[in-house]
Amino acid sequence: MKEGFLQALDDFILDRLFQPIADRMPEPISAWSIGINFELGSVILQVACLFAPLLIYGASISESVQSVLVLLCSIVLFIGFQRFRPLVQSNTLNPLRPLMRSLRLICLAFLIYETISVFISPSSPTTWLWSRLGLLSQLAFVTGLYFMACQPRPPREERRAEKRLAELRGVATDGI
Repeated sequence: MKEGFLQALDDFILDRLFQPIADRMPEPISAWSIGINFELGSVILQVACLFAPLLIYGASISESVQSVLVLLCSIVLFIGFQRFRPLVQSNTLNPLRPLMRSLRLICLAFLIYETISVFISPSSPTTWLWSRLGLLSQLAFVTGLYFMACQPRPPREERRAEKRLAELRGVATDGI
């Protein structure tokens, strides 16, 4: 695949799906806070994916090595994302948009793969629950990545000033 196609896909998802939602959120809620909450939800779902087989079926930790590793990676990424918070400020471009593009695309590809594997391959009744929880965790992770890459809104005062200026320009041009 061409690099331009993947960038265009990422830009389309970010600009056409997530940025309009971020722009319409109520004032105290930012796209960053929604994104980091999705990341926390992903970690919690990973914990559920780890402990569900242990508690329900008596599986051992050695049988859940993959779940332990995914949980540890999720926790490390969540802590790392917390350190990125000072980089995202109003009236500046969000540096996480180009910085995390490859991570978003890799996680999106893995989400598509995991969705196909969960719904196409037959699963036993014992693995049905945590395969769905893993899919929800991956969906929450990708959603959080895209919300964290959204452009923050300017402060309320600047938006009011821009709106008043646009109204004044409209009044001035209507009279001419």
